[in-house]
Amino acid sequence: MIVAFHHIIPPRQVSPAQHTSEDEWPYAMSPPGFETLLHGLMDRGFKFVSLDRMVDQISVSGRLSGRPVAITIDDGWLDNYEYALPVLQKLGLPATFFVATEQFRNGSHNPHKMTAAQLREMHRDGFAVGGHTRTHTDLTKIPLERAVEEIRGCKQDLEDLLGAPVTLFAYPGGAFNETIARAVRDAGFKAACSVLGLGINTRSSMFWLSRDVLSEDLNRLGDRLRLSRIARLALWPRTWWRLEKQLASGQAG
Repeated sequence: MIVAFHHIIPPRQVSPAQHTSEDEWPYAMSPPGFETLLHGLMDRGFKFVSLDRMVDQISVSGRLSGRPVAITIDDGWLDNYEYALPVLQKLGLPATFFVATEQFRNGSHNPHKMTAAQLREMHRDGFAVGGHTRTHTDLTKIPLERAVEEIRGCKQDLEDLLGAPVTLFAYPGGAFNETIARAVRDAGFKAACSVLGLGINTRSSMFWLSRDVLSEDLNRLGDRLRLSRIARLALWPRTWWRLEKQLASGQAG
């Protein structure tokens, strides 16, 4: 299972207006809630692994065995550095941060996003960084030529910044189709994450890996379904129907 997060931030720092913005505030989680969720997964027998290691296991064996779980955090918000990172370091857990690169290229800095120095620090400390385009755009709604530039340019930006290969990608807003997935593969990424939940990740889904969003206490119906392999198998036909519909949604542009 791959778990997706966005903002990890104390509730007092989020204004009501932000909850209606397009910055994924509805998915915000408090730092104590984040830690509670991670402990809850450990208590249920899940074993945390890096996304890179999970992808390698799928590549070799075709699917996952045991109860591995990978942490992914999208968008490169400053609160990821200030609040999520200390929890991960305290618990000794790996994570992958998917980052859009526009702010590192134009000389300006969004005060709500991580700086280049902070991103390099996290990478030096062993946390993985993945591509998330340059401008966090919906890749299915722009011309294919521009989509390819967003994908390839982001990879090059991050590799120049970190001095290391960047091999993992996440689609902004989960928007992709067969053409975009092929463009990500052709850019040199070895896997890409969607936002489709309740999937079963195998070698055939390497460029639309299923991710799940969980609640802090892991006690809602959706949580129980996501944590149950039997439920995931039972719901797989519905998830596959959603995937086929998204893959066939047309070329970008």
